[in-house]
Amino acid sequence: MKSLTRSALPLALFTVLAAQPSCGDVDVFVSLPEFGGPLGVLDGTVTYAGPAPCTEGGHIVGAVILLGFEKKLLPPPEGLGTSAASVAVIPGETFFSGLRGSLPFAPDGKRICADPTSTPVTVSGSWAIGPLPGGTYQIRGFYDVDGDFDPAFGISNLPSQGDVGGGAIDNAAEVLLGGKAVYREVLLGLPDGTIPEQGARVSGVAVTLGLTLPLERPIFYAKTVLDEHAGNTDPNNVVMPSDFQLELFSATNPASEKSFIRLILGAGVPAEEAATVKANPFRFPIDETEACFAGSDVKKPCLVYSVQDADGDGKADPIPESVGQALQVKSLFPIAIFNKLQAGKKIGAQGAPVVLLQGVTVRDSLTNTALAPDDLLEARNEALIGLRPSVVCMDAANPSAKGTLLITHPEDKQGTPLIGDEEALKGALGAQFGRDFDIVFGCLPEGEYAMNLIYDTGQAWTVPNEAGVCAVTEEVVGTTQCGERPRIASQGVTLRIGPPGDAAYCAAHPTPATCLP
Repeated sequence: MKSLTRSALPLALFTVLAAQPSCGDVDVFVSLPEFGGPLGVLDGTVTYAGPAPCTEGGHIVGAVILLGFEKKLLPPPEGLGTSAASVAVIPGETFFSGLRGSLPFAPDGKRICADPTSTPVTVSGSWAIGPLPGGTYQIRGFYDVDGDFDPAFGISNLPSQGDVGGGAIDNAAEVLLGGKAVYREVLLGLPDGTIPEQGARVSGVAVTLGLTLPLERPIFYAKTVLDEHAGNTDPNNVVMPSDFQLELFSATNPASEKSFIRLILGAGVPAEEAATVKANPFRFPIDETEACFAGSDVKKPCLVYSVQDADGDGKADPIPESVGQALQVKSLFPIAIFNKLQAGKKIGAQGAPVVLLQGVTVRDSLTNTALAPDDLLEARNEALIGLRPSVVCMDAANPSAKGTLLITHPEDKQGTPLIGDEEALKGALGAQFGRDFDIVFGCLPEGEYAMNLIYDTGQAWTVPNEAGVCAVTEEVVGTTQCGERPRIASQGVTLRIGPPGDAAYCAAHPTPATCLP
């Protein structure tokens, strides 16, 4: 399958991966009393194989960023985690100290970066993450080449184009051939998820960073809304009734597409905001003179369409949800997920339970989406997203708890069933989310939902974010300012699930308790 985001690791890196040691035995780790009980530590070596680091102002730019994710809270698209359990940072000055004498430094302090085609360098160092509670962890990471990583802000807490990614990977040979990386699962503590009184330590976890990411994060804004049934005309104020029902639903009728409320998400920000977001304090990576990726005729900002292939078999996956399954629509990147926010908050942690509305990423039409080639790789300046009248509800912290697929109606307004095989649908959802599922028909949870676009690298963008939402310590000045900084209106927008069109229907088919706080 042709995919920029699943490029094979360089051949030189394969020997590094193959030679890495496996996880060591559990050792004794005495936890500090202030952490309130026995905890554990993961540690090992990290090997970087890639371009020499940049220098600026007499310093080496960037840092190694390693993130420990608990298996039940992996980041999208594999899981529902919104943040790592712990983060380790190794400054470039420390990690590349042995190379410092061979790196160029500009006398005027300007940034100097290596030619991407130059001979790569290989450097190793030690890392440790902790203290951590018991569980099974994956270690993922990247080298922040341009030094713009900041874990405290959603607009800068993920790798960007040119960063060198990787992790603790188990299938080096398959990755070499372009396969999807399988991250090593490291058990910390006892199998029941607890840490013994003496603490725990797993050493010798080998991490490799060697895959240069070819894309920027999928920065977007709500550009247009297409809606023939719910009356939405303003893309910055889209409301889906909690009892919304599809007008027409047919796998053979292309007109089904118009039954959806559809959002056109533009790449980047509106033209009037572009100059502001390029400057401090935002510094969005938007440069209209650069290609979206090497060999692309489309300029930045851009969004890149490709197929989802979770099992790595070279074929596109169908969307494991009622509408997508019945229409035989392929699941395309960027994946669009709308997650319910906590009441009164536009940024921050997801509410509990997690409530997700997974959109349909459409390539011009549902027909063209179903017929998308398995090697699809296409840069565009916008993405078309259909809003399905259904949500998935889960207790993210309890992987043994059943999930709920909540659909507003079992059929369209013509009486056509939305689900052909409920058991097959439950199985598909169970495979995607790692738990059993119930299917319930009723009204969707009302409230505001954040909008997310996600690539298969895990690179993502979320609206609302800090650029469009004022902090509690900032003075809100109309819609244009947060204290002394500009407020980016396009980055403060939400989708809203609103009151039903038919209150009697929701009285008879209420939102189930599993989808409510």
